[in-house]
Amino acid sequence: MNVPAEDATRVSVEPLRAFLIDLFTKVPISDAHAELVADLLIDTDLRGVVSHGVMQVERYVRGWRQGTCNRSPEIEVLKEGPATAALNGDGGLGYIVATHAMQMAIERAEAIGVGIVTTTYHDHIGSAGKYVRMALRKGLIGVGLSGRNAAPSYSKDATIAGSIQGSPPFCVGMPSGPGSPPFLLDMATKLSWDEEMFAKMPEAYLKSIGISHVANILSGTLGGQMQPRFDRDKIEFSGANQSAFFMALQIDRFVDPAAFLGDMDHLMSEVGQMQPLPGFEQSELPGGPEWRREKAFREEGIPLHPEAQEQLEGLAAEFGVGVPWGD
Repeated sequence: MNVPAEDATRVSVEPLRAFLIDLFTKVPISDAHAELVADLLIDTDLRGVVSHGVMQVERYVRGWRQGTCNRSPEIEVLKEGPATAALNGDGGLGYIVATHAMQMAIERAEAIGVGIVTTTYHDHIGSAGKYVRMALRKGLIGVGLSGRNAAPSYSKDATIAGSIQGSPPFCVGMPSGPGSPPFLLDMATKLSWDEEMFAKMPEAYLKSIGISHVANILSGTLGGQMQPRFDRDKIEFSGANQSAFFMALQIDRFVDPAAFLGDMDHLMSEVGQMQPLPGFEQSELPGGPEWRREKAFREEGIPLHPEAQEQLEGLAAEFGVGVPWGD
């Protein structure tokens, strides 16, 4: 899914942004939230993460219109300390509270070296990478996870693989120097079950199960999703059944930033000169391919997947908005 389609339609960033804002304000949601969601969707598509860019627009619009997602959430601070905070997303789209959470984490990291903020009671946050890149732009290390607390019950007839809820995203980013891609591991944690693959590599599935639960525990459980007011069976906005965890670290609290960035540049450069794995044209650590895509897509336009284009054209007709492509 996260490979741009060969028959994709190229759309320039600004016209696509204007279209999304126009569409969202017709839903309606506030101008500020429309701009924020549009910017983050485009930020995702610029990285080539097709599955979590504008492909998600119809899902969000339906959630707002059907009342499963709060159109005008007001973020509540549940707990707050010098380095930490816990936020309630008030049933809104996760983009809104997640952005606020990472901003708070960044402010704390810049002030005292570390910031950690959890969020709960919100809908989808999209890809975790866009929030981690907020920290990277400030020269900070960033972490972003999303997930849920323990389910009310688990089937005793299922294997432990059935204990994973959804496919929790897991993202860690480290900055590098100017002109080099940052290291950015941005991934889903759940592996699709394949009995033959499990027989060959059971350790891959065991690692996946463990990492998925780390994301769920630090997000849903630490975020307090199990508390009565956030009970997934009783919340007002039924789509707001997710939580998240964000962390930012100031490098100079541990090591000289110039030395850190120099070592990161060395790492990314050296790995890039190694032999690529079978089936790949280039040897790169996580973050490199997306970094190159972003530079190219800003110049050449974002490749709009045919499925996303069809969905957006349907929404455009429904809400009376013109699309920025075609004749």
